[in-house]
Parts: sequence; structure tokens; C-alpha cells
Amino acid sequence: MKKVIALLLALVMVCALCACGPKTEQGPGPVSNPGTEQTPGGNEPSENPGSTGFDPTGKKIGFVTFGPGEFFTALAETYVATMEAQGWEASYTDGEFNPETQIAAAENYIAMGVDVLVIWAVAPEAMSGVVKTAMDQGIKVVAFVGDLPQYNLRMRAEDADLASNLAKLAAKWIDKTYADAPDHSVPVGVLSCRAADTGVIQADVLLKIADYSVKAAEPTEFEQSDETATTGQTAAENLYTTHPEIKVFLTPHNGLANGLNAFYTSMSSPVTDYSDMGIFCINGDNSTTDSIKDSTEGKSPLRGTVMTGSVQDTANEILTYVTGLMDGTYEDGYVSDARLLFIDADTIDEYQSTGNVTSVTADDFQ
Repeated sequence: MKKVIALLLALVMVCALCACGPKTEQGPGPVSNPGTEQTPGGNEPSENPGSTGFDPTGKKIGFVTFGPGEFFTALAETYVATMEAQGWEASYTDGEFNPETQIAAAENYIAMGVDVLVIWAVAPEAMSGVVKTAMDQGIKVVAFVGDLPQYNLRMRAEDADLASNLAKLAAKWIDKTYADAPDHSVPVGVLSCRAADTGVIQADVLLKIADYSVKAAEPTEFEQSDETATTGQTAAENLYTTHPEIKVFLTPHNGLANGLNAFYTSMSSPVTDYSDMGIFCINGDNSTTDSIKDSTEGKSPLRGTVMTGSVQDTANEILTYVTGLMDGTYEDGYVSDARLLFIDADTIDEYQSTGNVTSVTADDFQ
């Protein structure tokens, strides 16, 4: 892939896959309390994932994804291709941002007799019953991003950490762009969608942008019914009329960010000078990163995203950790922290040429 995310692995973060039943597309002993968390040390993912002596022939793995959208589709399809290349029977189901859909998908996978079940839970607590059923039947459960009540292994990308790092990235841009403005005077809008726990947690953190920025004022929240680009575009049109003073927008959702950007860069846009405008989101997709590149040439107000790693990196990690669960490399309760990619004007060329960002890390924002 040319570009992408991780995770997370905010996430994040970041929206049309399948409906309720698992599908294969071509193309991160039970424990109720995992106990002491482990982080990757000597057991970090190898650069040649799945290269142990474990034979996955005949082994089945299902992935219940978070919801529809370009990023989620790209991750799911890359995961399938990566797992199948190593001999796994791999499939995924679109979680539709809906706990009931996710529970039904997990139940279907259990009935199919999968060996491993990866779940990116919209509402982790709601999955407790189906996860217990899976683990009682000997199915290895991987909690991807979200913290399930039970799991064999967790690929962690804390929602709050993703949001706080995005706030720091945005604060850097705000304080530089508005260097001459009075302290805490720059209006900021936060576009939220509180339909899932992740959106709630991340919106609450982004609403604290004034804690990270010298120039940002206390933001105004504009809650949306969903996180699609269409909704973002409509919101942008309305906000330009009702709150023309707001030129900086933060959102947990790449769909809303892409919609905002689409409004301001359309042929009919009332704005052509983006020098003092900034849009920031978690887990951007290809459209997001293309727009960030455009911002370096004055063609877009979409300035930055924080992601949990590239799609291929994440798929490789799923393969490595799942293989490690099966061959005993990773013990029950293992927790791995996702890497974060900071993508803005300073790093977009690095990201688009390599699919990675190493020149800027979270430590640079401490």
C-alpha cells in the first residue's frame, strides 16, 4: 500500500465492508483478569512475521472489525491477504459501529469453529458474554485496540492516548500559526460522534485542547449523528454560516475531517485562503494524507493526523501475535502497545515515500 494509519491503535485512528455474516476478501487458556501486563521486549514482532515453525494449515481466524470506511476496509483486506499468504483461512466481518452486529458476528465465528477470534470492540463490556463463550471453547481471543473484559492477547492503542497526541500535534500548529494572538483566544471546534465508547473518550480529550495550547480557546463541541464524510461536509457548510469565526477543527473521525476538508476545497467553497485554517483527526485514511500533502502547497486546510501505524505493519503484527499465541511464544494476558505515527506538513513526505514516520515520535511532544 502506498499509505495509511494503526492503531491504534488511534487509533486513530481514522469509514464499507460486509453486512453481518463473515466473508473472505481476496486481494492486533482464558483469563478473566490478565494480571500483570507485559510489553514487547525480547518477544517483539519479527520483521519476518509468521516465520516460526508453527504450521497454520487448516487453522481459521476471524476478525470482527470496528465499522465501515476506507481505513477499516484497507486494514481488513490487508489482514486477510497477509494471513492467507502464510496458510491461514482468514475472513472478516464489518462491525458496523454496532455492538449487536459485533456480537452476532462473533457468534457466527464461534459456530464456524475458528481457532482465533480478533475483535475490535465498539463497546467492550457488551462483548463479555460472547468472548467468554469463545474462550471456554478454546478459541484464542485477541482484543484489538479496545480492552475486552477477557482476552488471550491485547494489541493496545489507548483511545485517550491517541486523542491527547492529536491534541499536542494540533496545539503545535495553532501556537505557531497564531503566535501573535492573545493567549487562549483562538476559537476551536470539536466535531464529535458519541455513538461508540471510542468516540466519547477521544472527544472528551480533544475538548481539553486549551490544556495543550497557549493560544487555543476553550473549544465548542458540535456533536454529529454519524462520522461519515457526507455528515462532515454538511456540518462544515452549517458551521461556516453559524460560526464563521471558527477556523480550527479537531475530530476523532477521519470521515468528518475529510468532509470538512471537502467543503472548504470544493469549487463552490466560500474560502480560498487556508493559511489560518486547520483540520486535525485521528487515524486518517488515504484521502486524509493526500489532503495533508495538499496543505503544504496551500491547497487544503487539513493539517495533520495521528495514526497507529501503517495497514501492512498492523496486519504483520496481527500475524505475528496470533502465531505466537498458537505456538506459545506469547502467554495469556500479553499486552502490546501500538506505535504512533505523527503525520503533518513536516512528515508527510516521509510517510508517503516510506509508509512510516520515524523522525517524529510521542517523545517529541512531552
